[in-house]
Amino acid sequence: MDAKARNCLLQHREALEKDIKTSYIMDRMINDGVLTVSEEEKVKNEPTQQQRAALLIKMILKKDNYSYISFYNALIHEGYKDLAALLQSGIPVISSSSGGKDSVGGITSYVKTVLCEGGVPQRPVVFVTRKKLVNAIQQNLLKLNGEPGWVVIYGMAGCGKSVLAAESVRDHFFLDGCFPGGVHWVSVGKQDKSGLLMKLQNLCTRLDQDESFSQRLPLNIEEAKDRLRILMLRKHPRSLLILDDIWDPWVLKAFDNQCQILLTTRDKSVTDSVMGPKYVVSVESGLGKEKGLEILSLFVNMKKADLPEQAHSIIKECKVVECCHWGILTDLLHKWNLS
Repeated sequence: MDAKARNCLLQHREALEKDIKTSYIMDRMINDGVLTVSEEEKVKNEPTQQQRAALLIKMILKKDNYSYISFYNALIHEGYKDLAALLQSGIPVISSSSGGKDSVGGITSYVKTVLCEGGVPQRPVVFVTRKKLVNAIQQNLLKLNGEPGWVVIYGMAGCGKSVLAAESVRDHFFLDGCFPGGVHWVSVGKQDKSGLLMKLQNLCTRLDQDESFSQRLPLNIEEAKDRLRILMLRKHPRSLLILDDIWDPWVLKAFDNQCQILLTTRDKSVTDSVMGPKYVVSVESGLGKEKGLEILSLFVNMKKADLPEQAHSIIKECKVVECCHWGILTDLLHKWNLS
């Protein structure tokens, strides 16, 4: 376990031992694969509630980062939001990249299903990790703490905002703990009123597939906004709405309906008029030389160390900005062939 996570748990150990009931918390941790049935029995054999809590925390302190996150998620699930808030600052950084394999905390079948149902784009064919930015987005989403609010990813065109938004939810523990109600992705773009209404109608249809709220589509933007608010509140609580590529403030107002929203935009001022807390993540336009070489090596299927000298000048000239920007990658390959 990271030192920061361990210290945070030790710092709030007394409050946790005093207040938590271990039974349901342990059930969730067993389901997450971070606690064994035999360990659960040892905890249950303790005579008092406080002693059971003390032994569970003692066990967690000897485990890894996933155990800390599982415990944090269990606290939220079981109604201990105040106690979970104490541990929030100690949440360790875990990469959501697992090399394509199913793993605890990574891209499990659960994650694949939830993101597929929510319309979240798959990873690009050529993909490089940007752990610091993904972690920054996740930490800001955690600050919402289940309450309505906004996390804004902004930067120039082609800097990788959409890829980063998708990567931030491509993690089992994070998704299950923060957004058990699912994730719903909407590619917005530049819209007029009729285009926006169509986007809202499509989203309402996705969120109400059994037509339990209405058998007809909303007829105007205001009705669609009301329908969306009710659907998110009653049918999809604790879910995340991701709005990709927002251009205009008036478009964003249609989605301002007291839910948790992650959005990408080229202009962070689009959120100036919305209600609720806002957290901003800035994405620089350049990935740097090393990331550029990594992209190029993946694109041409070579090890980075085996790239010829001209690869460095190609990266510098093309100013690579995004891991999935096919126009730039094609340009890179064309220059490669000419060199």
